[in-house]
Amino acid sequence: MVQISADWLARVFLSLRRGTSEDAHELAGELQPFTEKPGQRVPVPRTTVLRTELALRREIEAAREHTRRAELSEQADYLVKSRLVG
Repeated sequence: MVQISADWLARVFLSLRRGTSEDAHELAGELQPFTEKPGQRVPVPRTTVLRTELALRREIEAAREHTRRAELSEQADYLVKSRLVG
């Protein structure tokens, strides 16, 4: 399990919901229960974190706007750091 801020997961959830792939939408649904405790750090299964990172990376490749790519990249980097620390 990886301890991640529920607030941060909510941002990732929204990004994946806006994503273009079915995989992104699926993972958004999987993340939703972890976003329901604002202001807390919640335990997230490591496999979910890894699959979310991959979905964000695929969305980065598909994104056309620089700001969207930067936002997705920041979120993916945060998940990597959280996974390595937790």
